[in-house]
Amino acid sequence: MISREDVQRLKEEIAFHPGPMLSLYVATNPADPNVTEFAGGSKSKPYVIRAKDTMKSLGVPAELQKRVLDRLEHDVVRGRTRALFAGADDMDVFDLNVDLPVVKLAYGELEARWGEPYVLPLLLALDEYERYAVVLLDEERWRLFEVYLGEARELADAFRAVDPGAWRQLAEAKPATPVGVAARGGGGHDRFDRRMLAWTHRFYRQLAAETARRLEQMGAERLILMGVPEETRYFAELLPKAVRERVVARLPLPASGSKVTAVEVLAEVEDALEQVERAEEAKLLERVREEGVWGVEQVLEDLQLGRVYVLVMPWRPEGEVWVCPDTGYASLDEAKVRAVCTEKPRRADLAATLVDLAGLFGARVEFVRGDNADRLNEEFGGLAGLKRW
Repeated sequence: MISREDVQRLKEEIAFHPGPMLSLYVATNPADPNVTEFAGGSKSKPYVIRAKDTMKSLGVPAELQKRVLDRLEHDVVRGRTRALFAGADDMDVFDLNVDLPVVKLAYGELEARWGEPYVLPLLLALDEYERYAVVLLDEERWRLFEVYLGEARELADAFRAVDPGAWRQLAEAKPATPVGVAARGGGGHDRFDRRMLAWTHRFYRQLAAETARRLEQMGAERLILMGVPEETRYFAELLPKAVRERVVARLPLPASGSKVTAVEVLAEVEDALEQVERAEEAKLLERVREEGVWGVEQVLEDLQLGRVYVLVMPWRPEGEVWVCPDTGYASLDEAKVRAVCTEKPRRADLAATLVDLAGLFGARVEFVRGDNADRLNEEFGGLAGLKRW
């Protein structure tokens, strides 16, 4: 899983590498026969052969080609997509279990550039996929999982600071009175219930503070609670307000209970993640309707004037634009480009052009998929944005 430190290095070091650098995006999905099957009588996988041909056509130095091909040949495939950045003395490889936006890597294809680092597609993916924390509330023990970029892992020491004996005491308190429900009646039993309820309240507050601290360390913006409904609701109420507002779903315990694996947690939360992401996209489109701008040509114009601060686009925009080679000005209208260009305009891929322009003019890119992508095409002409002014 890509860590916060990896993301920081990508943004602060690799993105500003003086170059020249090879930026290579490769489809490595092991479930795709176009990726895993060897080509004809060759001993190399198709994407390795394509990488070799592509690097040669780009003029990548032979020694660097050899290092990259050796890495592609011998590494174990761990994800759907590999992003590789290689200079004369260094190489960074990122394996992701998701597809990248904008970059078209179907059927084992790849995208490569030689020169300045081309990190924007990977940065867009890192920004698009939120980092989730999942807290599993079980009377035996609580567990914390991190879900990001189609992967899940457990933070094994998340609640290590909590006294192990406290878990046993918590389990003993459960049968007397449900969490969050005041004891009724009289006598010593009720006094015991009230005392245990007060202790449970303090214990949950300790866990809430520990959860908040862990979320900050992880950089998780969203939180999912898994457990008995009464407990997840009670625990959510005790979280600090800033953390409570990050709770996007409360789910029941998996069938395997406290023995659940990280892979099982990922399967349990996938539907909830999908619903949350699509709901956020729908809210964004409503904002566009109220205060935004839309239509490919209009958005292109405003983007290049620095007016757009949020660019809303489908996962993989289709089409081409005219671009001026010397200034980079882009438009659907060839005549407009010719009017401001001293060189002959060229056709360029719309998706790649949008990514480059967003990076150049400081616009944040937000993607929409599924029904929201259909709505973007039908109601907003395929492209939209929120304006600075």
